[in-house]
Amino acid sequence: MVVYASLTGNTRKLARAIAEVLGVEPQDVRGAAPEGLEGIHLLFVGDGVYALRPSKAMVGYLRALPPLRGVKVALFGTYGSLPTQFRLMRRILEEKGAEIIGEFACPGRDKVTLGLLRHGRPSEKDLAAARAFAREMARKAGYALLKSSS
Repeated sequence: MVVYASLTGNTRKLARAIAEVLGVEPQDVRGAAPEGLEGIHLLFVGDGVYALRPSKAMVGYLRALPPLRGVKVALFGTYGSLPTQFRLMRRILEEKGAEIIGEFACPGRDKVTLGLLRHGRPSEKDLAAARAFAREMARKAGYALLKSSS
């Protein structure tokens, strides 16, 4: 399962690339209830950085999750200067009993500067790296993917 929050569209691009490899539909957490996690063994959770933290929508979603014992989680996201959103996301998920098995982050186009910084990010190279991350996390969690996505 792939869940994400993306206020600028940057992290949504990563979520789509990751979901494509896994053969699932990514789910935006904004306005969504944390449902459908029964039987999930691998969860990808993505967000950007907003004032050094994950979005309020993601924090609310993560806090509303049921216990996640036995669930492996891969964090992903975009950032302007540093991927500082992972610290709080990791803490909440570990408190729920999840095992964090990896993290992936890349710069995103900075909308605050009207897109003048990191124009074109996440790039095709970033999306290819996100797909490779998805394949590696699936392998690490014990899943064999049916097809290789590039």
